[in-house]
Amino acid sequence: MNEVATAENIQENDVYIFVKIGNSSYAFPALNVLEIIKLVELEYPEKMPSYIAGILDYKGKIINIIDLRTILKIDVKEYDVNTHILIIQSKESIYGIISDEITDIKKIDSAIVSSPSYSLIGSFTKGIYLNNGESIAVINLESLENWIRTSNTNETSFNEKAARLLPRDIRSKEILHQRKLQLLEKTQNIPYKNIQNKDAYISFIIGNSTYCLEIAYVGGFYKYSETKIIKIPCTPNFVAGLISIKGDYLTVIDLKRYFDNEPSKITDKSTIIVIQSQDFKVGFIADEISANLNIQAGDLFPNKNEVIEYVKDNKLYLVLNVAEILNNEKIYVG
Repeated sequence: MNEVATAENIQENDVYIFVKIGNSSYAFPALNVLEIIKLVELEYPEKMPSYIAGILDYKGKIINIIDLRTILKIDVKEYDVNTHILIIQSKESIYGIISDEITDIKKIDSAIVSSPSYSLIGSFTKGIYLNNGESIAVINLESLENWIRTSNTNETSFNEKAARLLPRDIRSKEILHQRKLQLLEKTQNIPYKNIQNKDAYISFIIGNSTYCLEIAYVGGFYKYSETKIIKIPCTPNFVAGLISIKGDYLTVIDLKRYFDNEPSKITDKSTIIVIQSQDFKVGFIADEISANLNIQAGDLFPNKNEVIEYVKDNKLYLVLNVAEILNNEKIYVG
């Protein structure tokens, strides 16, 4: 199955996209599916209905990404990099639907789509299609969209949703972020270099504090336990040593020592964040990588400090002024 399918390739009204959501199979009318993409990095307003998995900038429009599992009362599991999004075009709007797997695209003879034994009033199902002994619910998009317009579901906070559903390992976060940038380049014809990481920050934990820095400076993430740090004598105590990344040796800074003069407590979540500028690369030790967030440049009061305080949703973030830190010659080992 190709990663992307478009309605241009599917012209008949009775062609359907078959998907897995949880342990059940569903069919969506193909002419309403603009394309199928793999999961990308999603954005999150402060609060949103529980059935919305996030929002996405798609062709210059902010669209909702819907998780039908919440609506259909299906057990929810975390997304992963193989999760898909169906981009749906209705008469009134564009939105996305999360699916665990795309299984097929084929024509259904409407004559063999049977009504279920239960009442369809208030249901999102047009009927049931039997395929090799498997029951597949054919989705009625009009009923689904009507429910979305009229529903009054409870809201959920960003932190609850992000912690519960998003992949949290470092590699997956990198993949989702790169896919998001590539989607923006493809759908809006914006050069990749102009959209890369704009206003986007990665947050991470050091001790009891939450720090963040511009993703534009991030050159990669590496598990501390999987790197070999070479100790260097006669250097400041916050210099943990040198590591070799793709043939380059770079200084590793223990930020806990750098700011608080206390050593980091190394755990299995400890991560080295590679920071790169035009001239230098260094590594910062973090206790744990946290969520991405957007910070508008105007929200940060510019100064020469190495750390700038920023408050969002009553939470204090310590924003690293990477340019100032990289100007400190003591962090480099010659």
